[in-house]
Amino acid sequence: MSIRHTLLGITAAALLAAAVGSAREAAPAAPGINPPVLEVNGEVVYAADISAVMRNISGQLKALGREVPPDQELVQMATQRVIEQKLLAQEARRRGHRPNDLRIAELAKASEQQAGGREELEAALAAAGSSRERLLATITEMDLARTLIEKDVAPTITVSDQEIADFFAANPGMFQAPERVRARQIFFAAGVGANQQAVDAARARAEAARQRALAGEEFAALARELSEGPEAERGGDLGVIDREHTVPPVADAAFALEPGGISEVVRTHLGLHVLEVEQKLPAEAPTLEEATPRVRALVAQGKVAAQVQELLRSLGQNADIRPVTAAPSGGEGQGSSS
Repeated sequence: MSIRHTLLGITAAALLAAAVGSAREAAPAAPGINPPVLEVNGEVVYAADISAVMRNISGQLKALGREVPPDQELVQMATQRVIEQKLLAQEARRRGHRPNDLRIAELAKASEQQAGGREELEAALAAAGSSRERLLATITEMDLARTLIEKDVAPTITVSDQEIADFFAANPGMFQAPERVRARQIFFAAGVGANQQAVDAARARAEAARQRALAGEEFAALARELSEGPEAERGGDLGVIDREHTVPPVADAAFALEPGGISEVVRTHLGLHVLEVEQKLPAEAPTLEEATPRVRALVAQGKVAAQVQELLRSLGQNADIRPVTAAPSGGEGQGSSS
């Protein structure tokens, strides 16, 4: 059964109600809020799995300033992503690949930080009808899919000099370097799942860090001491950023500063940020030679994506993907854990 055919068949009212119901951040989980909704080659997908991806897609679109689609379209997008991830993870296991435990641990820690702590994360998951165990299972599947692509797809890709030249010539505006800034940040995690108390505490820590920076303490040293971001060990160095690839509130604050300036505390869906701008760089057009590394990466990414879609097409054609209308054998249709 093809993935597309399956998606058209699983957007019935029951799936929409289950997935959207558990995706509502403010609504507590009712009994049965996390029913099984799909089986992919015998592996169960629960409503909370789909609603979690819905929240991720919604957050990503909002961070980019884009409109979030209606619930039914969002369900379809999230369901397709869940199915594809599960198919890739299953294929990775079939080929003998193992997940990267270090990456999984780092992602789990990042999830806790974004939620404001482990207890806050577990409470948010329970409210959505899920659990830490299901989150770790999902992260493991993500990593297996990534491992499959890294080990079996990416190494097969080659990009010729002619392909680089052709792509550069066909997309001149893509390589026009926009106005950029070199910036650092001090970051305190308080993601969309964090409660108000956690957000207020993170804001207080961010404001205290900002006041120390305004009083003359070296920003990089403060970032190494206080920041909860992955760049903390680099003194909060974000490198060179532009508006297009930066979360809008952070971009707005950074580009409003002059070199040496320190921002107000900035709230995003990730947490609280304090920024320092070190340098402003004007827009410029690179030569082909200067753009070659980026062009090569873009062409390679396109080829990898095409290969992955072809693999998914093949896996989908041979997969047994079906909506669950009754409790599956060996499944766990209960509300809060798996």
